[in-house]
Amino acid sequence: MPIQLRDAPVVGLIDQQTNTWDPHILSDIFIPEDVSRILKIPVSPDYEDSWYWLGDPRGVYSVKNAYRKLVGDYAYAPGAFDKWATIWKLRVPPKWKTGLWRAICDILPTTNNLILKRVEVEPTCNMCGLAHENIMHALILCNYSRLVWDVTCLPIMNVVTDSFPSWIMGVLTVLTEEQFCLVLAVLYHLWKTRNTVVWEHSLLHPTTVRRHAVAALHAYGQSHPTAPGRNLTATPPTPSHARPRCFIDASFKPMTGEATYRAVLLAADGTFIAATNGSLPVCFSPLMAEAAACKEALSWLRERNVMMVDLLTDCSELRSILHHTSSAILSYAGVMIDRCRLSMALFTYCSISFISR
Repeated sequence: MPIQLRDAPVVGLIDQQTNTWDPHILSDIFIPEDVSRILKIPVSPDYEDSWYWLGDPRGVYSVKNAYRKLVGDYAYAPGAFDKWATIWKLRVPPKWKTGLWRAICDILPTTNNLILKRVEVEPTCNMCGLAHENIMHALILCNYSRLVWDVTCLPIMNVVTDSFPSWIMGVLTVLTEEQFCLVLAVLYHLWKTRNTVVWEHSLLHPTTVRRHAVAALHAYGQSHPTAPGRNLTATPPTPSHARPRCFIDASFKPMTGEATYRAVLLAADGTFIAATNGSLPVCFSPLMAEAAACKEALSWLRERNVMMVDLLTDCSELRSILHHTSSAILSYAGVMIDRCRLSMALFTYCSISFISR
């Protein structure tokens, strides 16, 4: 390092007129590899320098994410169930999710599992009396269980496998969220019916099991307005507004930081109006890329003089942060999110909602 620059601050490398890195100064001081690295760092002169925790998208330190940073992410074995995040986010009674977790982990007290624990029981299924009872048989393959699934009319007949975790992953790919919530309800009531057979020697009619499952899901939806079961018997409300909708999305390559965005503008009746796409500055996280994509889409909409719009994103974290205006993000993603908020404030009306992929 040149002696005369030993105490020079970073601000000396920034062009004060454009608020960007000065490439001529950088080239005079640093080797080309470092110049390219420095140019990837966003310049934010309106923000005070601060520390932030790299291991969390919001930049906030917690023992949980520090532990994950130290230990590393758990590596799933090939073929292992990898949809836990999807399962835990479902808006259904917690006991249904716990029951599904126990089934996937094969720790429900089926006769096969009880025998492995040296419990003296008859190995045959109590519902059909034809085969040994494991998880897959009790919940899916048993003749009685098949009758229950038949009366649900769910499109799951093409999911053929001998593994319950594989069956669940297959069902997840072919059903909507609301349909999958009904699957959880049926699984819970199937196991409940199985226990009734074991302890009370009483077997319900398959249509009764289906009716109980639908009623339970609907009741949960009535007490939790955002739950899928609320609309099982109700007709979705028709939007009364006539605002256009803009779907936004970003792609992000973690290894290089490369990011791109695209946006599609549709009229209220769903007809196509316009679309745009392009490259984004280097991003450091998926959240930063989604926020940068939102900022670009907002600028594009203003250029088209679209001042009333409903934004739709598949990034639930971005939507949640933008809905809470007091949320502080101590990272470069926070800079992008602040710019989104400022841009949204310039619209006559601008909302952002989450939409599943």
